Amino acid sequence: MVISSGYYMFRRMMRSYISMSILLLLPIGLITVLNLIADNTVNDAVGLPVKDEVAITMMFGFLMFGGFITMEFIRDDLMSSMRWRMYSLPFQAHKHAYSVLISSTIFNVLQSSIIVIYTTFVTGVYWGNPGIVLLTIVTVTVVVQFAYINFVLAVNHYKSAERLGMAFGLGNIMLAQVWFPMPDGAFFQFVSAYCIPLSLGQNMLFASITGNNTGMAVISFFILAGTAIVLALSAAFLGRRKFL
Repeated sequence: MVISSGYYMFRRMMRSYISMSILLLLPIGLITVLNLIADNTVNDAVGLPVKDEVAITMMFGFLMFGGFITMEFIRDDLMSSMRWRMYSLPFQAHKHAYSVLISSTIFNVLQSSIIVIYTTFVTGVYWGNPGIVLLTIVTVTVVVQFAYINFVLAVNHYKSAERLGMAFGLGNIMLAQVWFPMPDGAFFQFVSAYCIPLSLGQNMLFASITGNNTGMAVISFFILAGTAIVLALSAAFLGRRKFL
């Protein structure tokens, strides 16, 4: 039942053209333009061509906002006036929430994978081992999806969940030093490198591409996996309190 519901939810998401445009077409356009500007410049700090760094950062940056589609479907199906129609069905609300979560995760993984394929063949970005790229995308996506579902379950007003989601996405971009560098100091550098999904994903891919800092990549993976488990347990608790 969850699988068939998830398939239906995925088809609904594929018809969400605004989300498709924001999460797929916009990053592809920005990456294309920025890669033309970067040309063959190399960032010596990470040992990568700037165009590769830009593509990786942009892909993860937009992925940080991928949970909004999860929150929207949870709100529309389980928290709006339409929720009584859902509750009248012989299908428990928390199982429908699982369907939304699974479908959103697949949707975001597919969106990110299309960006990887496009930049590989059109702009010449090198992503490294495809298996590690897919593992990284899936791991980061799961963390992001659980974070957003916690936002929508933890608050009473959807607008508050939207603000939390926006703060999460913008906070990741800011702390990952995409816009400007963080202040000097061990604490700020630690937060930037190990405390946000965007940087943890970057750590894994940068290590895979360059062959350096593999220990940092392994630590990043386990931090993401541990965070996903904690967020999953939190979402289960909040979901039971809200829907049961």
